[in-house]
Amino acid sequence: MERKRTIAYCDGYNLYNRLLRHTANKWLDLEAFVSILLRPDHDILTVKYFTSRVRPYPYDQQAIDRQKIYLQALTSRPKTEVIEGMYDKRKTWLPFVGEPCKSCPEMAPNHMGRVYKFEEKRTDVNLATNMLVDAALNNADCLVLISGDSDFVAAVEAVRKVFRKTVLVFNPSDTYSAQLDAAANYYKHIPRDLPAKCQLPDIIPIGTHGRTIHRPAAWA
Repeated sequence: MERKRTIAYCDGYNLYNRLLRHTANKWLDLEAFVSILLRPDHDILTVKYFTSRVRPYPYDQQAIDRQKIYLQALTSRPKTEVIEGMYDKRKTWLPFVGEPCKSCPEMAPNHMGRVYKFEEKRTDVNLATNMLVDAALNNADCLVLISGDSDFVAAVEAVRKVFRKTVLVFNPSDTYSAQLDAAANYYKHIPRDLPAKCQLPDIIPIGTHGRTIHRPAAWA
């Protein structure tokens, strides 16, 4: 059986919001996760996790600490690499979907409400660029995209058609992406029960001085 040099690219924002957010499975071991998704003939060289440092909501100030702990846990694994973009947080006015809240302290006369708007910057570009560079440098035979975001279609098509690499797409969302399906060599939705089978240990040693990190209590 011919072995395939394989690199996985995980869209952290898409994975979290489409598969993990409302579950108890956020303490995900990405290497184990990718390994189960693939057949045994893949040699996984690297799992690249693309994310941005969160800005906390006023009602959840511990979000930064939980993410920091999780990123430390990921990088304790031998093949996992974390590549960061950034979040832009700003206040803006947006219209209410239904009846406006008459008790809201900030209310514009045209039924607009004052809200925080969070936008992730550079993460998608980082992921697409890494795919193209790895393909151009012949760093892998097979590239695995974990995302349901159709913004990656152009990168997937280039990796497949220009550099003649195999591209597998695993979609964390229930929503079907016809564009990604058409662009990739293989497309599949991730089973909803898979993350529960791929959790990191609750306590993970870090470094050589006896330090450990613990699964956040809110994620237990």
